[in-house]
Amino acid sequence: AGTHIAVLCDNDMQPLRNAIMWSDQRAASIMPKLMDAEDKIVAESLHAPNPTWTLAHLAWLLENDSDPIRETHKILPAKDWLRHCLTGHIATDLSDAVGLQLVNAHKEEWSATLCDLAGVNVSQLPEIADSKDYAGQISESAAQRFKLSPKTAVYTGAIDTSTELLRPSDYKSDAPASIKLASAGVVYMSVPDKTSLPPLSCYPHCTASDGWYLASGMNSCTTALDWLSKEVLSDISLQEFNECAAKAPVGAKGVVFHPYLMGERAPHWNPDLTASLSGMSRETDKSDIARAGFEGIAFAIRDIKENMEMLTGKTAENFNLLGGGAKSRLWSQIIADILQTPIHVQPNSDAAYGAGLLACHAHTGQMPPAISNTTIMTFEPDTSLATFYAEKHAEFNLLRQKLS
Repeated sequence: AGTHIAVLCDNDMQPLRNAIMWSDQRAASIMPKLMDAEDKIVAESLHAPNPTWTLAHLAWLLENDSDPIRETHKILPAKDWLRHCLTGHIATDLSDAVGLQLVNAHKEEWSATLCDLAGVNVSQLPEIADSKDYAGQISESAAQRFKLSPKTAVYTGAIDTSTELLRPSDYKSDAPASIKLASAGVVYMSVPDKTSLPPLSCYPHCTASDGWYLASGMNSCTTALDWLSKEVLSDISLQEFNECAAKAPVGAKGVVFHPYLMGERAPHWNPDLTASLSGMSRETDKSDIARAGFEGIAFAIRDIKENMEMLTGKTAENFNLLGGGAKSRLWSQIIADILQTPIHVQPNSDAAYGAGLLACHAHTGQMPPAISNTTIMTFEPDTSLATFYAEKHAEFNLLRQKLS
């Protein structure tokens, strides 16, 4: 499941309130207080305070809706609450524990210091298990409720980004990098061990012995295309959106789209940043707007890539493309051209497939043999577009400065 989503449960393990989603910005109001403790938070969690992390969500609740905090028996990340519904098992894995920002990442155990800042007790948090640990069988009642086979084995699992990174076969190589095109867009770079480089996030692969990875994410990726499709382009399907964009020239005849529909995380960290669609004239048609959507998100990804390379001192020589957006060959090529970096696309690269691989590994002790033999489609950058897109990227960022 997605991380930074905590379910506050009563003694019967029922939710006390609606969970706060990772993309929620309400905790921005609590940030001045948390920033006073920034050094302490970074030292233990590896990460700086941010409104999208669960630590900030809980601190906001403590000041604005404290009853659920006081009544909470257990705090479970979203996937772990769902697994409890299936098996009655109470635990989480290290990747989701890191996402709560309540764990001492160095010791890989809950931090009383961070819990105090959030207004919770370590006793309210679950055991931290390995992502491949056995977590029981689907109960008879859950089997009837969800139409599943009773006594099916269930394993602990991991966050979406960790399971997605099971897919690229070279994720243990020297500084491999990936880009996710899903509801949120994320740029990843694997590292051999836990690394603190705020504002970059650092999570473990599905088991910490496999190393860690840095992540830097945007708030609106494919959701921004959904918005353009529905609100601007007469509710066309995503297939029609792709076909439409293919008719437009490179540069979309000057149309520029900024995808900041929910503020922005990396690399600007500005919850007040707004979206825009500009550069239109009587010559503009819907194909230009569709292509501008693809290009605008690719420019935002370039911002994240360049920021990550600056902070790490490493240059990504190529990227694995993950998520539903990777199914678009046009968008894959646009990203290769704007980043001027080769893009590798593998089939079945989403989190659900990765979760299936993790379940197979947990249940049988090994990955399916086909994982290392999958054909990869590579999109090479058109070097003749390097100067053009560099100028368009500069224009994109010049306009961005006027959006908050």
